[in-house]
Amino acid sequence: MTMEGTRAAPPLPLWMLPFVLALLALSLVVGRFGLATRVAAAASTCSAVGYGIWAARRRRTAVRPVANLLALLPGHLLILFGLGILPRPDLLALVWCALPAGSVFYDVVCACSSFRGRTSILSGLYGILWLVVFFLLERLIVEGKGITGHAAIVTAVAFGAIGVLFVVTGTMRHLRAVKE
Repeated sequence: MTMEGTRAAPPLPLWMLPFVLALLALSLVVGRFGLATRVAAAASTCSAVGYGIWAARRRRTAVRPVANLLALLPGHLLILFGLGILPRPDLLALVWCALPAGSVFYDVVCACSSFRGRTSILSGLYGILWLVVFFLLERLIVEGKGITGHAAIVTAVAFGAIGVLFVVTGTMRHLRAVKE
């Protein structure tokens, strides 16, 4: 699942952290989020940033994960920004809060020594997180453009099919990495 003995890059490059926090602030200021949603999104993102700082300082030579989901945090924040423009973004933004938290959990499991079920946990987390991303993107497009009726169903099916293919490919990559 990993490559032993190589210098591990930090899960979230330190130079990226100010930009991540600025994007979080912009998303929360511009977005139509309620107070509880703002607090949850800020806590989720700041936890991921804090973990990124801790992991960058702690890792010297370590294992390299199959996927680095924490590096995708700026993209996740762009989704949050888009959700904030919707008329009622709070529920979707709370679903979004699973992305930074799940990415941290994925990285923690990657950093652990091999244990029984590790590949299954990583593959499952990978799949869940990417399906959440595809769900949020689909909702962002459907609600943002006001798509209804058959067009909304076609959009949901298209995103679902692409999302499932993407997740299957990633899961196969996880399983293949274990065999190497």
